[in-house]
Amino acid sequence: MKQLKKQQNGFSLVEVIIAMFISSVALLALAAGQLKSLQYANNSFQYTVALIQANNAVERVWADACDLQHGAKAFNQAYIDNTLAPDITGYSMALIGTAANAFNNNFTINISWTDERVNNPNQGINDNQININAAFPQLPSTCNAP
Repeated sequence: MKQLKKQQNGFSLVEVIIAMFISSVALLALAAGQLKSLQYANNSFQYTVALIQANNAVERVWADACDLQHGAKAFNQAYIDNTLAPDITGYSMALIGTAANAFNNNFTINISWTDERVNNPNQGINDNQININAAFPQLPSTCNAP
């Protein structure tokens, strides 16, 4: 009697394990990409909030530009802290190109925040800050006249 060889149908256990390993590595890579994407989305949100804070500071200076230019209002640290500083905690502001008690029509507003998850390996680049240049025209001394 002739013995027939039984044909195998389906996958072997080794093939299944290899397929599961490749799938798990691919899924872990996708999860890591998704996590990085969420981190950058959060940093983008913080960037937007900082941009709003900086523009808010520029608008507040515009409201007092005449008084600041002609000395009717002091451009001192109290004015900077009480009027221009960011309203939301976690953000800090620095004015570049001007000093307290010396209003300048052209200066830079720097808003920074801390996010340890998004750091550029290049030490010269800080991804956690924005700079807005503020430039005001010289107003006439009669700008506050009724």
